[in-house]
Amino acid sequence: MIEKLRSPKFFVKLFVSSSCALVIAMYLMYLGRGNNFFFDEWMFVVSRRGLSAHALLSPHNGHLSALPVFAFMVLLKFFGLNHYEAFRFAAVIVHLSVALMASLLVRRNYGWLIGTTVFVVIGLMGAGWQNIFWGFQIGFMGSLFFFLLSLYLLDRGRSQNRNLYLSLSSIALACSLLCAGLGVAGLAVIAMLCLLSAYRQRTWWIPIGPAVMYAIWYLKYGTSQAKLSAADGVPLYASESASGSAAGLFGVDRIWGALLVGAFIYLCARLAIRRRLTMRSFALIVFALVFWTMVGLSRTVVWEPNASRYLYVGIVALVVGILDVVHFGGAVALLSLRRKSGIVFAALLAIWGSHASLVQGAAWLKNEGDIVGAELAVVSMHGDQLDPLLPVDPIHAFMLSVGDYVAAVNDIGSSAAIDPQDVANASEQARLGADLLLNSLVTPQIMGDPSICQVENEAGGQIQLTPGSTVVVKILQATAYGISRFAPQEVSRAGMQSIEAGLYQIDFPDDVVEVPWTLTLENPADVRICDM
Repeated sequence: MIEKLRSPKFFVKLFVSSSCALVIAMYLMYLGRGNNFFFDEWMFVVSRRGLSAHALLSPHNGHLSALPVFAFMVLLKFFGLNHYEAFRFAAVIVHLSVALMASLLVRRNYGWLIGTTVFVVIGLMGAGWQNIFWGFQIGFMGSLFFFLLSLYLLDRGRSQNRNLYLSLSSIALACSLLCAGLGVAGLAVIAMLCLLSAYRQRTWWIPIGPAVMYAIWYLKYGTSQAKLSAADGVPLYASESASGSAAGLFGVDRIWGALLVGAFIYLCARLAIRRRLTMRSFALIVFALVFWTMVGLSRTVVWEPNASRYLYVGIVALVVGILDVVHFGGAVALLSLRRKSGIVFAALLAIWGSHASLVQGAAWLKNEGDIVGAELAVVSMHGDQLDPLLPVDPIHAFMLSVGDYVAAVNDIGSSAAIDPQDVANASEQARLGADLLLNSLVTPQIMGDPSICQVENEAGGQIQLTPGSTVVVKILQATAYGISRFAPQEVSRAGMQSIEAGLYQIDFPDDVVEVPWTLTLENPADVRICDM
């Protein structure tokens, strides 16, 4: 080891590896700039702020998520709701940790060049954008990272005959289970390697502790989303996931992914005939198969074998798994310079082919966060007037109610809302979302005495009103009206609402934004504006 540290090559490799990691981290942070809290993240924010056993151990969609929940608690404590960059940075760091572990597993067998190539390919994996840019996914990626770490330590412990590595492998496996249900697939693989190999007398105990820990949690808190009735669909789900992962690696159509998977199956068949396949060579492939089976059994309602967060796992498993099969199966005795160049060239094709998905995914998540941020700006202005049980957004944040968000803001002391003055300049979808919430504040109130309408003025198709104003309208016969403010009424998500004949008073709430309200009438001829 001392001689290695003295070698100039070591420092060159260290500099190149560190530079790659730094450049990728900076690029991913740049692409993901402007993101905001989105979807499931709000479950951690509103219901798991206090440090308690229930907050840490309650399942999230069936997952044991103790470590990511704790991480969110710490990040919220130090950075609050108005610095999502900290959560995004945490996701990038965990993602690069996954890439690092994958490269270390490959580097032991193929050397520094191929290991670094694998790191860069996974680091810039376009198909996995959902995990990379979404802070909530630290749990999913963390589970994969700790499994890869457990496998790496198991290999080191068995090859060097050191119990310390074996103990750390068991701890890493437990951490994988504490991050997400993905750890169950890791447990199955580590158990297979420890209980069925020639080293079982030294390694049998490694999966026992994590398995007992998970079983105790499951008996107390666990809920299963798996349905045995979905077993018939598992082969199709697994095949679509495998071909989708192979295609996602290169950013090509799924048919090309299916061909790549078919070629890999042919290679495995040849090695099996020659009896060159071992359990260790198949470890990552078994991991992927168990994972796809678990998802196929539990995600029966939402059939999404090509969801980005699932492709991420499949791509990592296939990249490392294929290289493991080639190495441990002895398919290639030694990589020549030509073969190494071929692998590097294939890696460049993968980065180039999947880059568009990386950019588009970052933009999509930013847009989703912008929508919720604009809606939360409305909550920050009118939270005391809105129904506390009203969802902030029925699509993008249906699990977050107005009351829960206000309570979280009061507790944490910061807000995830954008500046209310910026809502008018937000994307059209964000302005539509803000208007949808504002619509719930404007309800025509029936006035009992029509005679108080002294002067009846002809109404226009659209009437602009300043915030805080009141208008009295006389409806001659049933018609429809629409309320808008930041977005055009013709694209409003609230739509036009019917109103019966009668005299109505409409109050438009006041706030810090000077953008006027707009009252749109379907048939202005049937409406009169009253002077009182």
